[in-house]
Amino acid sequence: MRSCPLSGDTFGFVAEPSPTFSVAELADTIGDRLRAAFPDELWVRGEIQNLTRAPSGHVYFSLADDDPDAPDAQLSVMLRSRDKDRVNRLLRKAGGNVRMSDGTDVRIRGRLDWYGPRGQLQFRMVSIDPAFTLGQLAAARAALIDLLRTEGLLDRNRSVLMPLLPLRVGVVTSSGSAAEADVLSELDRSGFAFDVRVADVRVQGPEAPTSVAGAIRWFGSRPDHDRHDVVIVARGGGAATDLAAFDEELVARAVAESPIPVVTGVGHETDRTVVDEVAHTAAKTPTAAAQHLVALVATQRDRAERVFASIVAGAADRVRRETDHVERLARRASTAAAGATRAEHARIGHLADRLSRAAITRLDRNGTALDDQQRRLRNASRRALDEAERRLDHLGGRTSAADPVRALARGWSITRDEEGTVVRSASDVSSGVTILTTLADGTIQSTVVPPGEDHS
Repeated sequence: MRSCPLSGDTFGFVAEPSPTFSVAELADTIGDRLRAAFPDELWVRGEIQNLTRAPSGHVYFSLADDDPDAPDAQLSVMLRSRDKDRVNRLLRKAGGNVRMSDGTDVRIRGRLDWYGPRGQLQFRMVSIDPAFTLGQLAAARAALIDLLRTEGLLDRNRSVLMPLLPLRVGVVTSSGSAAEADVLSELDRSGFAFDVRVADVRVQGPEAPTSVAGAIRWFGSRPDHDRHDVVIVARGGGAATDLAAFDEELVARAVAESPIPVVTGVGHETDRTVVDEVAHTAAKTPTAAAQHLVALVATQRDRAERVFASIVAGAADRVRRETDHVERLARRASTAAAGATRAEHARIGHLADRLSRAAITRLDRNGTALDDQQRRLRNASRRALDEAERRLDHLGGRTSAADPVRALARGWSITRDEEGTVVRSASDVSSGVTILTTLADGTIQSTVVPPGEDHS
């Protein structure tokens, strides 16, 4: 037997229609059913998105699920102004390390409600669990560090050689921030010729990891003629959630794989992020990061000055020793020449006496022989004197070659500032400073003026 649907009209009557609700009645019914199903407050966790703070003091945001099987699941949340003080007290008790902002995983308490005027399911938040957020951050941080360690990335950037004079500096930070001001002020105050390029990035929020990582990789990809010596990644202090971008894998890998050294200065002295673990050097603050580079340059400057001073002292000592040696040789040569001359004169006198006592006839016969003997004696004395003079001239030439006065006479000069420090670069002096220039024949006093200034 086959059945078929029948209408009321088939039997001559009209079936009773289903009940019809007004919008208000339906909203009240949904609200009643919802309160019956969820009569108590409950906890819910998720990621904050699209957070806004209304002029009324209320806070609105969406709570999104991180479950890959439900990527589109969201819940509208409202934190009323009268409940916000309680939430803020809980956040302050956590040391200010948790801040409600986009991208933060939270566990919140509240009650489900149906908001009839908008026909919207809403979660009215009344409390928060800061320990949950901190635990999530710590667990994610530990897992990422373990992964980087397994891949051998924790020490990769640390093994990159830091230049002896890291003067070309790339800075990854938010332009106009206190962190940027601290870094630039510290480098400028050092007086060294730092060449700084700032990459303006987002340091907080969902876009921050991509922005920071992109800037780090950009500095690392520059050609050799435009390559920087070191990169500073700087961000001022804040809550642990504010620094979350620097615990992201994308940023950590960019730092670890950078072909140039990365110095981090992120947060306060007690903060420690994943990028600190993989960086070449982790400074406590942006100021400390800049101070680290200044200290490296100052160390090399001091070393160069010590070497130069050692060279000058060694040259002066060598000149003194060579001068003493030449003087000793000169005295010995003079004494030897005088002795040889006296001996020869004595011998000539003795021979002359013998010859004078001989007969005049013998003197005549031997006159020629005597003349020859006298010539030989004179030649011997002259050769001894010539040899002594040659040795003296040779030693005098060596002494003169080492004499700094000769360098000054050839046009060299030495310039010092008012405190007597040798000026080696134009950046060592500023406008209006008096300098002293030593030449071969005296000293000139000058006042430094900017290039192009009218001196008439």
